[in-house]
Amino acid sequence: MSPSAPSRPVSLFRLDGGAPDHELLVPLTPEQISTDIPVRLSGTHARLVAGAFRTEAPHWLPHAEALTGSTLELSSMLPFAVLLVPRPPWWYAVTWGAGHLVLNDDHVEPGFGLRFGIRRLDPFALGLVASAALDVSARATQISIPGGGELSAFRLEPYGELVQRIAGSADLTDLTYGRVTGKRHRIRVGTSLWAPLAKDPEAFLADLDAVAAVVDEPDEDSALRFVSQTRPLDRHHPIVPELERRLAGALGCDGGELGLAWPPGAGPDAENAGSFLVTALGAGGPLHVPGRLEPEHLTARLASIPEDRRLKALRAGRITPCADEAGAEPTGAPLPAAKWLAYETTVEHTRYVFHQGRWYRIGETYVAQMREQVSDLLARRHQWPAVTWKPSGAPDDEHRYCRLVAEQPGYVCLDRDVASTPLHPRFELCDLLGPEDELIHVKWLGRATAASHLYTQALVSAEALHDEPQAMAQLADKVSTSDPGRVLSGAPDTVVLAAAGRSWHVDELFTLSQVALLRLDRALRALRATLAFADIPYTAKKKVSARRIPKQRRGGTRR
Repeated sequence: MSPSAPSRPVSLFRLDGGAPDHELLVPLTPEQISTDIPVRLSGTHARLVAGAFRTEAPHWLPHAEALTGSTLELSSMLPFAVLLVPRPPWWYAVTWGAGHLVLNDDHVEPGFGLRFGIRRLDPFALGLVASAALDVSARATQISIPGGGELSAFRLEPYGELVQRIAGSADLTDLTYGRVTGKRHRIRVGTSLWAPLAKDPEAFLADLDAVAAVVDEPDEDSALRFVSQTRPLDRHHPIVPELERRLAGALGCDGGELGLAWPPGAGPDAENAGSFLVTALGAGGPLHVPGRLEPEHLTARLASIPEDRRLKALRAGRITPCADEAGAEPTGAPLPAAKWLAYETTVEHTRYVFHQGRWYRIGETYVAQMREQVSDLLARRHQWPAVTWKPSGAPDDEHRYCRLVAEQPGYVCLDRDVASTPLHPRFELCDLLGPEDELIHVKWLGRATAASHLYTQALVSAEALHDEPQAMAQLADKVSTSDPGRVLSGAPDTVVLAAAGRSWHVDELFTLSQVALLRLDRALRALRATLAFADIPYTAKKKVSARRIPKQRRGGTRR
């Protein structure tokens, strides 16, 4: 954009208009601030804050110096500027350089830029879409199409996909740039709006008002409307206190209303962990959790904390996955305990989900459509033999039940008989192979969110058998060893999820579990496999009260 252009691209944020301007920014030291002055923009009183952050030497510097014998001075300054402009009922912040780092996230309106983009981006000329899965996987995806493409080219999931950023060509006739040049412009939208705003103060204020008008427009006619079906709630939304009160109550129970969700980047470490270390979660010292982490490991500690302080304790707690059962070999950084839990509740017919430490609102139409699809999916049934699962509470309950089923004609027990391939070093092909070579995955679903691990096991197995010949060879070998004379004619094309503890019914599954189930079905269909379900006959487990997890590690010392 030439220097003579009427506008320049900047990042624009919208902030809580009820907060005083000094609360809109994070605390800064005098050394970081070079300018902090009031300014007037065509009669409007605004505030300009500018300065720089001094960056420390990069963490890789000692290695480079040791390797080369050279001394390197690489610390630098990171300049920033922020212009705070009141336009009741909002504050607007224009940022340059590292200015976005100066804003107080507690007062920034989430999804502001996306709301503009939904109404003005060309759905057939998108260049980038970044999204995250609103489920237990915490999968994050960014797809770029340099020449631009329509929305379908970005392969977004129809359910449970949280769109975070979009870039593409936009109609800016509402703004000075569009009126003067008559051109479209490539903008970026997310929490902020990156777009050309006028350099003239009066025209700049008019641009701010025009952006506000666009954001407040109805979006019924937008092809991108579905992006707003699932959005994070502003921390100051009036419904948040009620949601947090309900979550605090659930944190004091046995964990049955809660589920686990891996924080971003922690999925592989968590799935393969031998134990978990929980620290700073209330009084009592660290908790060592051998084996799989469950919500009751956290609620056992939180139940002893007064309800009005439980959420603060949850957010202060940290969880570290460890490679060994003794908890002596951490495989990742300690992550906030709040990011490991999922919870959902309904307030006045609207579904709200607590996920990755934030609240999300899920549109009513979205939920109804998803429930209908899940109900249709769960109608696919596999006939299960009349073998009752009688839980004893022993760790090998599942294995013993699978061996019982394997006494029935046509069933082969492969539970705990792990396979290994270059892409999947250690995984179970299935718990049972059925009479028609069905891959059957078995689990006791004690709570509505427990199905996520079953989904993961089923998908990993199906992908390995589809993509890696070694997996198919190992399956054939294991089957012929267990059932001499039985030969697999090809890769199994039916995957069965068999569950005890609750039935496969839409009302028995969390919304996030329904999202993950629809994703699993789509993924299996892409692998030319069909998903089916079986309800295992069972006797109920005895109720046990939440207990405090011992602080002493097995085979180790206190930490």
